Amino acid sequence: MRVVGVRKSYRIGARVVEALRGAELTIEQPGFYAIMGPSGSGKSTLLHLLAGLDRPDAGTVEVSGQRVDRMSERELTLFRRRTVGVVFQQHNLIPTLSALDNVMLPGLLDRRDRRELERRASGLLADLGLHDRGHHRPDALSGGEQQRVGIARALLFSPGVLLADEPTGNLDSANSDHMWRLLHELAERQRMTVVMVTHEPAAATHCRRVFVIRDGVVAGSFESEGIDAVELAHRTHECCGTAR
Repeated sequence: MRVVGVRKSYRIGARVVEALRGAELTIEQPGFYAIMGPSGSGKSTLLHLLAGLDRPDAGTVEVSGQRVDRMSERELTLFRRRTVGVVFQQHNLIPTLSALDNVMLPGLLDRRDRRELERRASGLLADLGLHDRGHHRPDALSGGEQQRVGIARALLFSPGVLLADEPTGNLDSANSDHMWRLLHELAERQRMTVVMVTHEPAAATHCRRVFVIRDGVVAGSFESEGIDAVELAHRTHECCGTAR
């Protein structure tokens, strides 16, 4: 995964907001990584560019050896469906479908075999501790369970990359910690690259490395394995202080 010289601006009324102004980021090894920084620093914008949900104004975005910034709309749709999994704070489950059908939905849209999809989706739900919840609709699930259904859906095609934007923002601390541990275990077991945006130092302690964004640039990064949340918050603050 590689981001080089990426710039992205948005127009809000008469005002132009420069969300990213030459961001650089490289991830070469599978593992669990965090993107942190102050509100409005460009964290979610960077993640959306990695997911092909938006296009940079300048620079290159490469994921799994593919130039995302050069893809057509059709190529981006297939890229998001087959190459990367994306998890948001709002899990966006279809309320009229069961948990199992919500997980299967991307495969049904891709015209995959239903029986194989059901086998895969059931296995993912079981891996995430939801083996007995597959036939429940979202309104019968807790917030943590709904988020795990969203993760299972993102993993349906066994992507090499999982991108998560504040996935525990609506969860309490116990459910948040459980979610981070699940993502960490998935990253290790499936040799997957997981990149998450978070403002929670405790969550980032599960990661291999933290990238810190401030004012639209990657201000720095540091290894985060083996350090506690207090030290991680301190190092993040130090990185923010180096941004210009």
